[in-house]
Amino acid sequence: MQKVHGALAHLFAGLLVVQFFLAGLGAFETVHDKHFKDSNFDAHAALGDGLVLLALIIAGIALIGRWSRFVTRVSLLLFGLMVIQSLLGSLGADNSAWFGALHAVNALLIVGVTVVLIRESRQAMAQTAQD
Repeated sequence: MQKVHGALAHLFAGLLVVQFFLAGLGAFETVHDKHFKDSNFDAHAALGDGLVLLALIIAGIALIGRWSRFVTRVSLLLFGLMVIQSLLGSLGADNSAWFGALHAVNALLIVGVTVVLIRESRQAMAQTAQD
């Protein structure tokens, strides 16, 4: 289960890079179109939904695996931040730019938590290889 958890954390990190690309693409399509269209961010929103699901799977595997309280808590934190991210994105698009700004800040927290998960995964695999 540790290998699966680690592989999914690495996949999540790779998809985060794609997610940032899609956010930038949507923003600059808006600039070049000279007006905002929701469709400029459709791919970003769709991948975001997929990342919420992937974070849920990562958290579930951490709960089932029961190898480290820290990894389990960080995995649950990642899922929680992804739920908040989804809410902030929706609220930012529909209600207030402030929520959109917090959406960007929360994305940085998500990156940090993902880095921690990858670090822990690599340390666990190295420890397993030594034993």
